[in-house]
Amino acid sequence: MQLSNLQRVTLFLASLFVAVALSSIPLYAGDDGYVIRANVNEVRLAFAASDRQGHSIKTLHATDIAVADNGAIIRHFRSFRAASESPLDLVILLDASDSVATKIPQEVAEVKSFIEKSKWGERDRVSIITFGGLQAQLLCARNCHADSAQQKLDSLQASGATPLYDALFEATELLKRDRDPQSRLAMILFSDGVDTISMHSAPSVIEASENLQSAIYSVNPCPAKLGSGRGDGVLQYFSTNTGGLSFAPGSDVEQVLSTVLDDLHSGYVLTYALPEQTGGQHAVRVLATSDPRLEFRARRAYNDSEEE
Repeated sequence: MQLSNLQRVTLFLASLFVAVALSSIPLYAGDDGYVIRANVNEVRLAFAASDRQGHSIKTLHATDIAVADNGAIIRHFRSFRAASESPLDLVILLDASDSVATKIPQEVAEVKSFIEKSKWGERDRVSIITFGGLQAQLLCARNCHADSAQQKLDSLQASGATPLYDALFEATELLKRDRDPQSRLAMILFSDGVDTISMHSAPSVIEASENLQSAIYSVNPCPAKLGSGRGDGVLQYFSTNTGGLSFAPGSDVEQVLSTVLDDLHSGYVLTYALPEQTGGQHAVRVLATSDPRLEFRARRAYNDSEEE
């Protein structure tokens, strides 16, 4: 078929446009060769809203809030939805060091009951990491409903020192792998908060958790009669900076786990364009626009190089 000069010019310009467009999209080498990957400058922020009595607010609208991102006030969001629409990717961390040895049987029983009785979505995933001695151990990865995982929990024994920070850091690494970009990530930590041997630091755990946007819910399993120990401030530090909750010694574990699950399902997830005038580390905060009585929990910072 003969092409007219006009058709040839049109075909050439179309080909040139496609070539230029593709050249601006970075490539990365995958298992099956090179794959096109687009850079999307978008921030994803998960948060919880409550009144001053701590009751979850489940009827929030996008117009009820704004986001302060390094001084830029964001009022227009690309998306805004209830967190209940997102699958959960949850890591439970059990302190198995000598300092909490007497509490391990009760922790195991409560965690088994939590996994068995809670209502999980088809795409929800649960992992368990234990830590005691020199390092953390991955007991089960995203398949903790299996009988083999339950048997491993039953055989859990106390062992030596407390690599708390290393265990939390390993949890963030686990959550990174094979991650569903729509998932709501979280960790539930059972510990007295006293680290004795980790190679990682508490600030490095916070940074990794904030960038991954994984809230840390901390539970001190020690009896209430012992009062607050030096580790309670550490547990509060982890939870406050990542948008989670910290529960005091002596709290009813069954009620705590129910509260955590409800909190994760009753929150919100929004996205917005990355502010152009800023770069690197961002301080971020959710603000009320219509009701000053609202209170919010979310990560306090992120690095824009880590955003997807």
